[in-house]
Amino acid sequence: MINQIKEQLVKLEKDRNIKILLAVESGSRAWGIPSPDSDYDVRMIYIHTTDWYLSIGERKDSIDFFEGELLDISGWDIRKAFKLVRKSNATPMEWCRSPIIYHEEEGFVSELKQLTSSYFVPKHTINHYWGIAKNSFHSNYKDNKIILKKLFYVLRPLLAAKWIIKYNEIPPITLDELIVLVDDKIVKEKIENLISFKETAKERYTYVVEDDILKYVESLFDEIKNVNFPDSEMLMDDELNIKFRELLKRYENDHI
Repeated sequence: MINQIKEQLVKLEKDRNIKILLAVESGSRAWGIPSPDSDYDVRMIYIHTTDWYLSIGERKDSIDFFEGELLDISGWDIRKAFKLVRKSNATPMEWCRSPIIYHEEEGFVSELKQLTSSYFVPKHTINHYWGIAKNSFHSNYKDNKIILKKLFYVLRPLLAAKWIIKYNEIPPITLDELIVLVDDKIVKEKIENLISFKETAKERYTYVVEDDILKYVESLFDEIKNVNFPDSEMLMDDELNIKFRELLKRYENDHI
């Protein structure tokens, strides 16, 4: 599958006349909790030639591509990605910290890491994670049941938000690293067992939520909702603009 992913990325570059700066795995595989039938969630950041940006009309700033049932490729134009970096959105932070990289233009990961760190506003990212967890929980939890995969879509962002509250830094993305925050030994052991079980369970496996797991999830929601994290002054766009122009020049030179 890795070779197929790389082939599709090369094809996308040619067909869309873009340069892919970064392509990584996102979702359960990147988080270290894949199921046997998990698909591949490939996420990318790409750039066009300068002429593409010189237009008075709005241009589509994202790409979605599906190949069969297992390969889902999507991504953002660099300008859209940088706008989200400016807002301290968690997604660019996670993409440049994914443990599974399919393609990287030399030095781009370290450049994006530095930018996401510079524009990191804890309160904004906490709110982002809290919102993701809340939507996942309310959309999928019913009659004391939830698809096991979706439980981790609740737990992981909650623990990521808790990490920010505790350490005031961008959190890691793998659940193995985040689970150290679980103080209750019984709950932690049960979550670890669920992670191990998910390695053999189908994507649609439904889990009957145990009371202590549910109470722990609810306690995380309350903790994060009630935290009084101070606002930070948002940085100006200068650093992002400089990097954007630098990347444009770099791509133009490669494109000639």
